[in-house]
Amino acid sequence: MTEVKKDCPLIEEAAKQSGKTVDQVKTFIGNSRRFKSGSKRSLPTDDMGAENVTGHREDLGISTKKEAMSVLMVNDTYGTSHGGTSTTNRQVTQFLKLHGATVHAAAVQASEEDKRCATEDGVFLHLPVKNPRDKRMPCLEWLTFEHNNHYPDIPQDLKCIVGHVDVTSGAAKSIQESRCQNAKLVLFNHDMPEDTAYYKGTKKAMAAGTRMEDILEDAKNADAVFSLGRRIYNYFETKYMALEDSKPRHHFLFLPRPSPVFEAISVRPGGGEKVVLSVGRVTEVDKLKGHDLVARALGEVTEKITNVRLCVRGIDEDDWDASKRILEENLHSGKIKPTLLPCGNQEDIAKDMQQAHLVLMPSRAEPFGLTGLEAIAAGIPVLISDKSGLADMIKDLIKEKKFPAEMRHRIVKTSVRECDLGEDAREWAKRIADTLEYSESEFDKAAEYKKRLLESKYWEESHQNLLRVCGLTD
Repeated sequence: MTEVKKDCPLIEEAAKQSGKTVDQVKTFIGNSRRFKSGSKRSLPTDDMGAENVTGHREDLGISTKKEAMSVLMVNDTYGTSHGGTSTTNRQVTQFLKLHGATVHAAAVQASEEDKRCATEDGVFLHLPVKNPRDKRMPCLEWLTFEHNNHYPDIPQDLKCIVGHVDVTSGAAKSIQESRCQNAKLVLFNHDMPEDTAYYKGTKKAMAAGTRMEDILEDAKNADAVFSLGRRIYNYFETKYMALEDSKPRHHFLFLPRPSPVFEAISVRPGGGEKVVLSVGRVTEVDKLKGHDLVARALGEVTEKITNVRLCVRGIDEDDWDASKRILEENLHSGKIKPTLLPCGNQEDIAKDMQQAHLVLMPSRAEPFGLTGLEAIAAGIPVLISDKSGLADMIKDLIKEKKFPAEMRHRIVKTSVRECDLGEDAREWAKRIADTLEYSESEFDKAAEYKKRLLESKYWEESHQNLLRVCGLTD
């Protein structure tokens, strides 16, 4: 490690001229020497003028920003095109960066678009270092059990390490325990395994118990856990009782804010077709996400409204044939065929919404439901399952008089039983047809729902809790 002599008059003079402490000047010089000697480690953004993520440098002593808190976000990917935890991971990253944190992000892999997102967000992206002779593909095990070898440049002076439960919570805890013992461990809950695995086949349903044991083990003695929505929060409040004295020190409700991508767009009905949009993969989760229900309902809708198109965004190329087969088998109509769209980022989904007349979220078990929230923020009519965390949040906002009571009619009662498919499909078909038939009126209502949602700032309290945990409040 490069050292700087303690009693150097030039260092003392530089400190005096810049208004910095001697230790800050030493740190800056040490970082600069490591950088010039060929180290691949990116220099941190600090108030001594170290290189920032865009490659520019500030002159010594010019910046007057206070030293930022360093946070490590741990996820399998970075960006929003992967859905799931990656969307929340990036939004939390942007929020912490906005409030003064220096943010590092560790990921197993990153596309060129992911790297571009990290650069735009001002994030230090850490990807696995791989020996040329190692023929293995990067995986979560590298991040969990071999991070010392594959992620050597993760800083050791982190203040917080953030992981996502059942994806990278184990990795975040491993990094914290072995390399950054003084850092806080913060976890985000996104799922309710016993509810969602029920619809994913025998093998995953039977493994839900073991999966929950691992989740609770990762949560032991965590400094804070944030659960997305009240449904997930209540679920884990009960589960954490089994940990007794080892339960997380703090458990908070977290309400995500819609992405600015959706807040910024404007939508109105138009075009010759009535487009119904659903977002998410189909294979292996068709029963969970209600794709069979959507298809069956749309087949009935076409008997009344003939110019309807079903678009499903989020299909992998390898799953295209299987997804098409699942949807066609449930449509029960020769008047409509599904349009399958590849996985996309938030910008792609926003464009889809601008061309749609209705967004559906018909899940039989949906821990939260970001797609429905994004649709409301975009101002497009939605229909969402009552078996979702989003439906719970809407009801709470209505009770608090922060949301129009009429919004409750956008929530559709949906059975958790697959054998009720026929009855549920008829109810969804009725609600879909009514919405499409009165598009102009429904879009006017949706515009008011958008306005009231954003004016409520329902997310503020939970976001302030996150800032407090990360030490980013005065």
